[in-house]
Amino acid sequence: MSIVLVEYIHVRLREEIDRCGVSLAAASRGAGEASPQRLKEVVSGRQKCPADLVAKLAAIGVDVQYVLTGERVQAAPVLAPDEELLLESYRALDVAGRKRMIARLISG
Repeated sequence: MSIVLVEYIHVRLREEIDRCGVSLAAASRGAGEASPQRLKEVVSGRQKCPADLVAKLAAIGVDVQYVLTGERVQAAPVLAPDEELLLESYRALDVAGRKRMIARLISG
């Protein structure tokens, strides 16, 4: 990770808390903090960002990867109901059944 990215962790953390639509006090409560003071100090840049605090903020929906690296987590695609059914059926098969299904798909 580059030094420049590390310098902006507090900015990205504040951005994520705002994206989640919660106040700093609510974010602190969601992270199990006794007081919002530590989080206020962190997002203002007056205190270094502790890893345990960022990890706890995942509980309110903060994208921890984005906060730490500046890269967003890619969301899993939303499947249509028929796609969900196919996937569930495939997962329910034993290994031999999966192999047969793949062989049928490959052979056309």
